[in-house]
Amino acid sequence: MKANPEEKLTCLKQLFGILTAVLLLNGCGVQTPSIPNLVPSESSRAPNYWCTWYWQNYLVLKGQEVTDPDPEMVFNSENVREQLNEETLFGEGGMAKVMLPMSRGDYYFLIDHGWQDKSWDIPEKDIFFNFIMDTIDFPSYTSLQPKDRIKKLNDDLKALGWRGLGLWVRGDIAKEEAVKFVEWSKYAGVEYWKIDGGETENAYCYKAKQKIYHELYLEYVTGSRGPLNTRWDEEGLSCYPSVYAPGIRHVKGSSGPYISSEALNILKNSDVFRTYDAVPLLVSTVTMQRIHDLLMQTAGKPEYVALLNVQDDCNIAAALGCVVSGMRHPKKTPRMYEGRDFHFQIAGDRKVDQRLNEMDRFVRWQRIAPPMPAGYGTYKASRGFLIDKFKFRTGDTWKTDTWGKMVSQSAPAIMVRNLPLPQVKINGEPPYVLASKFPDGAICIATEGRVKPDDSWYHPRADVSLECGEGNQPIGIFGHYKSLKLCFDKSIPGNTVVWAQDLLADQAQDITSRVTLRDNELIIPGELIDEIGTSAATAGDISSPGLVLMMEDQEGK
Repeated sequence: MKANPEEKLTCLKQLFGILTAVLLLNGCGVQTPSIPNLVPSESSRAPNYWCTWYWQNYLVLKGQEVTDPDPEMVFNSENVREQLNEETLFGEGGMAKVMLPMSRGDYYFLIDHGWQDKSWDIPEKDIFFNFIMDTIDFPSYTSLQPKDRIKKLNDDLKALGWRGLGLWVRGDIAKEEAVKFVEWSKYAGVEYWKIDGGETENAYCYKAKQKIYHELYLEYVTGSRGPLNTRWDEEGLSCYPSVYAPGIRHVKGSSGPYISSEALNILKNSDVFRTYDAVPLLVSTVTMQRIHDLLMQTAGKPEYVALLNVQDDCNIAAALGCVVSGMRHPKKTPRMYEGRDFHFQIAGDRKVDQRLNEMDRFVRWQRIAPPMPAGYGTYKASRGFLIDKFKFRTGDTWKTDTWGKMVSQSAPAIMVRNLPLPQVKINGEPPYVLASKFPDGAICIATEGRVKPDDSWYHPRADVSLECGEGNQPIGIFGHYKSLKLCFDKSIPGNTVVWAQDLLADQAQDITSRVTLRDNELIIPGELIDEIGTSAATAGDISSPGLVLMMEDQEGK
């Protein structure tokens, strides 16, 4: 059953009220609030998933020397799909056993390209839009009928604590086949399909699932004409629009369809629209521009019912009410090229392979604030765009025409949904700032890092001020700050207790004495956000902070 935001907030407030019962100390009348847990224990019902694709890629030539860096030699699709099998999923150190031990109950485990029967007795058009599991790669499932194979795989993943199985498919499909595979998914309890191209003209699968199996999430794409936004090799522009901006066609210079028109149609007729692949070194900048170009056209128009999937950008998704297809992983089996690990899905100083807690904190935030459809509410952005750029080396991306060139991309400096634009004061380079108010009343704000020619990841700090309205809602805070000022409609009562909790923790901390309460303002030092927001971190994890804050009025208690 999909989440009801109002019910979630009501339950959270009731829980908070129960947990803040008064204790009397030594009979002297001094009242001490009990310590609450601000994170619900029930897993999020948002359709987030972890995908096997990057791990599969990294298994090609694992532990070997790369002699030819051409991506087609290292990991063409045929090589990569051969890395997906029963052993790499469930063997010692397998993906399903290693990934996300703290939060896998909030994620679907999505098996990407490579799980289907690859025999050539299947009609070529159906090779990658079929639900026949390859029994050579998955021998334990050989004796079962096709729909029972995916049911068993789903059951095996749930037994390891995952929310369930997600399936990758690609291509077009006949109406009868669409109905059959939706029925198989209902039988098997499979709730997510990643449709990685195709099936948009007739949408037979979406129509079938609406009649047969409402619980099934279908994700569609248009493609993005590559992992970078437009004009990336032209330095000095004020903006680098994505293909989702109006007026850009699939084939440059053609008279074919506009990509934005196709995207908008999908956003009206699907559950999830994925903003598509982006180069790792500039993944956040590329993705934020794509989100901006879409929300500028969809906000306030409820017919755009789909959620935006923003790939592996957890903090952006938290702050803008999107979902993710996480692909980062901690696998360490270097394939060396000129003295460095040839690992271009996870590249640069950001080191996302050491930022797995960001995935954990993100889904725990979505237990509080479920994602919003693309058409919900309002959207605003700063007039100014920030430009990130970096000179790509051989192997920094599979897009080989970027090698040796300066690559530039843009995104709005500030992006907000259902809130006024925050104020950002800086001394030097600014971070990206993103914020939203959710249907259940919760608020989230995040800052995101930057890329420049001499630094492939840095996170500048700013004094940020955000208008929050009422002061009785949970507030999610992600990223790094010099300070964060939260401004409310009314003065903050004198007996207010301010609770803050690392989203990984099970208990909040009273930070009242460490913040500034002034009239209707709450000011939090950036160092305190760093401390509380990483206090429950896994050893060695370098994720940016992520916490939830809530104020409690002790007046009359």
